[in-house]
Amino acid sequence: MEFWISLAAPPDLFEYLMGTLQGEEGHKADFLMESHLVARALLEPGALSEGQARELMAVAMTRDSLFDMKLLQRLQAGRAWPNEVPYHEIQRCLNLVEDAQDPGRIAVTLLKFSRHPDPRIESKAAKLLGRHLFNMERIEALSQSPDDRVRANLIEGIGRRKDLEPFMHFVEKAAQDPSYRVSTMGHAILARRGHKMSHTILAMRRRSKDDSISWAANYATEVLVKPYLQADDLANLATAVSGDAAQPAVVPAVAEVNSQS
Repeated sequence: MEFWISLAAPPDLFEYLMGTLQGEEGHKADFLMESHLVARALLEPGALSEGQARELMAVAMTRDSLFDMKLLQRLQAGRAWPNEVPYHEIQRCLNLVEDAQDPGRIAVTLLKFSRHPDPRIESKAAKLLGRHLFNMERIEALSQSPDDRVRANLIEGIGRRKDLEPFMHFVEKAAQDPSYRVSTMGHAILARRGHKMSHTILAMRRRSKDDSISWAANYATEVLVKPYLQADDLANLATAVSGDAAQPAVVPAVAEVNSQS
């Protein structure tokens, strides 16, 4: 490394890594990748900002399509899981592999994270597994977690899938969950698909005077409704709101929504 940079006046880490990985000197880029210097920079929040890490991750994936799996492996290398792996590194790693190009490849590895003793990591893994995992038994087990954050994140992940149909029974079950965090996610997905009652419930919760309920409803709307409303969905939602056509009774009508009239 001393032949490539001046240790007396070292360059900016992000600019150097990005420039090298995108440059023509392939041997330098290969060294940075294979020596795990790129992985170490990505996993340490103090080294790069979240935005910088995502940019560098994208460039690293263009050089090595298996880099997401290697990053997960590097996270755990030489350290006892989970006690010796810092929380901040795990969170950074999960954030970076969230948009994996081949999610099926990392889904099995992510199951280990779904059993982490820290509920924040467990719930983050549940979101990724909800989005990428196809093992129905595993998804069913996560849907029965005693932690409502895990259940809510699982449904959020499912709601981000391109093909929802095989997983709709989890969504319908979530809409009836006793936790407003979970049921709000379920109702948001159903509202997006044109279900009138779910749209009404979601709108009620967005106006709730309970900040935790209104926050959950607004968040669900932003991440699970607005980004997915294409022309057909907009037409279905408009029909559901106007009441011009009957909608399938996916969830039962309720007089109160989590104690909010």
